[in-house]
Amino acid sequence: MTEQLKGTLYAFSGIFLMGFDAIFIRYSGLGGFGASFLFGMFSMLSMAFVTQIYGKGILEAVKNGGWVLIFSGVVMGGSGTTFVLAVEGTTIANVVLIMTTSAVFSSIYSRFLLGEKTPVSTWVAVAVSIFGVYIIVRGSLGGRGLLGDMYALAAAMFSSLNYVIWRKYPQISRTMAISFGGFFIMLFSSFGTDFGSFGVSSMLVMAAMGLLSAPIGRAFISTAARHITAMEISLYTLTRTVLVPFLAWLFFTEVPPVQTFAGGAVIICAIAAHSLFMMRRTVAK
Repeated sequence: MTEQLKGTLYAFSGIFLMGFDAIFIRYSGLGGFGASFLFGMFSMLSMAFVTQIYGKGILEAVKNGGWVLIFSGVVMGGSGTTFVLAVEGTTIANVVLIMTTSAVFSSIYSRFLLGEKTPVSTWVAVAVSIFGVYIIVRGSLGGRGLLGDMYALAAAMFSSLNYVIWRKYPQISRTMAISFGGFFIMLFSSFGTDFGSFGVSSMLVMAAMGLLSAPIGRAFISTAARHITAMEISLYTLTRTVLVPFLAWLFFTEVPPVQTFAGGAVIICAIAAHSLFMMRRTVAK
């Protein structure tokens, strides 16, 4: 099996599993903070276990990662919390489409944090993507969906920042960073969580997400990066914009409004064109 095929299989397996995140959150029947708290708790436990058993151990991971590991956990805590709140506050399709802007945020962060020159094509993609987000959220103006859209945008900004942190500090343990992220998701969510609302079924649903689909999916994505380029992975993740709304329709008969399709098409075209351009430029070098 070629490296390209291995990376592609890992990437799509991870994307498929992570596509169920929003479904689990909705099925839990909990409010945004309650679902977020349980997601964080189970993610923290599962990734700490993986680090201890299959990695170099929790203490060694913390020692090697230092303050960067903890900061990565804080950022991931922000990403996870805002993602769950976004799913509870707007349509799943809106969340997924707005989250695709993480690719352009990564380019901006790379320019300022890594000193990488941002090509003109990236700034064009940023401008077009922002217009696409505007089309999506315009339909939410004056309604409850606007706050959910803003949470989704914040989640995209947080997650893309973490990708750049991992790139700048490759020595930190990914699994331990996710575990710290789970801890901070718990911390951020605890202030608004109604612990009395937790039932057996809701805890089982969030356990399936926090212990299985979410961490395994992210592990697959991380492994894919060993075989294919980050730009290829970013391009493949665009398939979530088709997969997740389909799952939302299949499980909840949730049909996105027309402006979601219109804005999503603008964002996808902008990022896909930018990704293909960057891949071709890399190959040419």
